[in-house]
This record gives sequence, C-alpha cells and structure tokens, in this order.
Amino acid sequence: MEEKHPSFDIKNSLDSKLGEKKIVLCITGSVAAVKSSDLARLLMRHGADVFPVMSKAACNIIHPDLMHWATGRYPIIELTGNVEHVALAGNTKTKADLIIIAPCTANTIGKIATGVDDTSVTTFATTAIGEKIPLLVVPAMHEPMYRHPFVKENIDKLISYGITVMQPRVEEGKAKIPENNEIYEKVLELLSPASGKKLLEGKKMIVTAGRTVEYIDPIRVVTNNSSGKMGVALAEKAAEAGADVTLIAGKISVTPSKKIKVIYTDTGQEMYDAVHKELESSHYDIFAAAAAVGDWQAEEKSTEKISTHEKDSLVIRLKPTPKIIDSIKAKYPLIFLLVFRAQHDLPEAGLLEDAKKRMEKAAADMVAVNDVSKKGVGFESDTNEMFVITNNGYTEKIAMDLKENVAKKIISVLAKEIDKK
Repeated sequence: MEEKHPSFDIKNSLDSKLGEKKIVLCITGSVAAVKSSDLARLLMRHGADVFPVMSKAACNIIHPDLMHWATGRYPIIELTGNVEHVALAGNTKTKADLIIIAPCTANTIGKIATGVDDTSVTTFATTAIGEKIPLLVVPAMHEPMYRHPFVKENIDKLISYGITVMQPRVEEGKAKIPENNEIYEKVLELLSPASGKKLLEGKKMIVTAGRTVEYIDPIRVVTNNSSGKMGVALAEKAAEAGADVTLIAGKISVTPSKKIKVIYTDTGQEMYDAVHKELESSHYDIFAAAAAVGDWQAEEKSTEKISTHEKDSLVIRLKPTPKIIDSIKAKYPLIFLLVFRAQHDLPEAGLLEDAKKRMEKAAADMVAVNDVSKKGVGFESDTNEMFVITNNGYTEKIAMDLKENVAKKIISVLAKEIDKK
C-alpha cells in the first residue's frame, strides 16, 4: 500500500534534477522541525525518493503522521529487526545516496562528533559515515548554544572529516536553519557535482590568514588581534568552490579542515618567505592575502628576556616588516591578487578611497575592506561586514553576516572577475 501513497504524485512536478536519488531525511528535536515536511516535499518535487527518520525528541515537535503524509513513507523512529540503518545507510544495494540531518540540534552534533549512538538519527549518521555516504548536517539552535566553544569544536570536527555542515542564519538571537531552497541547492551540489562546473574548479590558490608576531625578546612580541577566522573561512569556501587551496597561516584560533594544506608560520618574515617559496614551487592562479601581517618589528631583538626589575622604562625602535602584498605582482604578474584591508573608524567614502589606493599600490585585482571599529566586524568576531572593490570599478557591499557566508560571497565576486580575464 505504501508505494501507492498519494504523495508520490508530486514527484518530478518541478523537475527531475534529483531524479531517483534516495535521500534519508533525519529530523531531531529542534523547533525548526516544523519545516521538515516542506523540505521533504521540495526534494520530492525535484525527483528524490525521501525516507524520513525521526528522533523521539523530534516527535514531540511534529507528529510522525505529518512526515508519513509528506513523503508517503512511515518515519523510522526506532530501529527494529528490519535493521533500517543498515538497509538505508550500510553496505547494501539499497543504501541511500545522501543522509540529511535537518534540523540538527547541538546535542545531536555532539553525539555524532563523539560516535555516540542512542537515537535512530545518530545510528544512521554513524553508519553513513562508516560507509562513506555523503552526510549533510544543518544545525538549528539558540544562538548562545551555537557560540559555545565545544559546539563549535564539534562542528569543526565534523567538517574536518569531510561532513558538509551548512551554516545557520543568525537572526533574533537564534542560529536559524537555512531556507529550504538553500538546503535543496546544497543537496543538488552534493548529488550532482557534474551538473555544473564549480566556481573555482581547476584553480590553485594560496590564502594567508591569521596574525604574525614580532619578537622584542625571546618571550615578548608585538602583534594584533586577528583570529584568522576570515582567512580560514575564505580558504574553506574556496575549497568548496573547487579550488586546490594552500593556507599559509600565522597565529589562528580556528582549525582548518583536513582537505586544506596548511603551512604554519610565526613572524612576518617567515610568512613572506613561505609565500614566495610556495609560489616558486608551483603554479598558482590566485593569491588571497587575508592575513593581518604585523606592520612593525623591532630594529634590534634582545637575545635574553628583558627584565622589568632592572629597568624603569623601555624604548624600542621599530622598523617596517616586509610587505607581502607589494611583492607579488612584480614577480607573478599573471596571478589574480586579492588583498584584505582593515581600517578603523573611517566614513564610508574614506574607507572606499583608502581601499582603492591600497589596491593600486599593490597592483591588486581586488580588495576587501572592513572597518574594525564597528561592533561585530573584523578581529576575533564570528561575523563581518565588508566592501569588495575590483580594479575595473565594481564595488559591492557585503552586509554583516557570519564570516563563512561573507567568504562565500567574496568567492562569488572573485570567480566572476577571473572569468573576465
């Protein structure tokens, strides 16, 4: 009887881009579960066969009958002698093409990251990971929960193992689930990678990120507040867009995923040398200078710790550090150069004018600039607001958003500029 359910009539009603793909839609106990039936039917309208799996907590938000109506299939709430997790996520001929967990609570993210199986959803996730079935995790929770360092650590852990995690929309104090159309686009990308060329497919790219330190003695340094979050986000999004990315990092507070090659450096000179060694060793198409390289270094560095017990004051003479971005185009004129610029408390017109001048001085193709005096913008924050300007006169303002989303928009502009060349 189930195969004749009336809801199957909506399959392929929009198109067949997901034609005959088998998708397991797992639902956990977030209030965002109220959108799950619509997501299921959207996937079906694009041709997918959807198999719902619900945790018991999810059943307290929406009734299982709703998902039965939406998909034409009884939701899996408890595992039975039919070993549903093996049939749909194990090494069988009936396994799914994709497992989605939408919405995914902080609790479930933590369980997946640590291999805990105590719900139908987590058992499906563990089985899918072991079988290397693509897994799409779509978090939804209260914003303070999303900001919890252990939750972020668990998300980073999932990403490092190749699990796709969609970033939520942070609004009204909540980390809200993306719109269903956005989830569908991500599903299409995961299941139909050949349906369209990725934005940076075939491109090799270097990204610098984080802050450098300049020693005044073996212990003390001159530095800045950059966390490296923006540069790492840019590297991650470039990799998702198909680029072969090398990240040259100073001090960073986030862990890049394992799909990205990382070269760690300390001082501005070390980063300068690492950049040029990498550029000399292989052909690169794009150089994105997102690192906050220190502008000043001590003229003379003490070889011993400077004692505060022997001095009433200390005078340190500083000299400029080597400018990485000004050294690129002279030696590699064909590389696409994106530079980042941070300013403090400038009016918008002044911010744009300053960015254009810096772009011209470096002979860069594109500049991304922000005003770090604004709350939630720039150093150490998870959000950013930027202007991107190209050397052909195009300017776009990227509204405040999570750095991952800002990075994605920068990549979009960058890709369009590269296509023009």
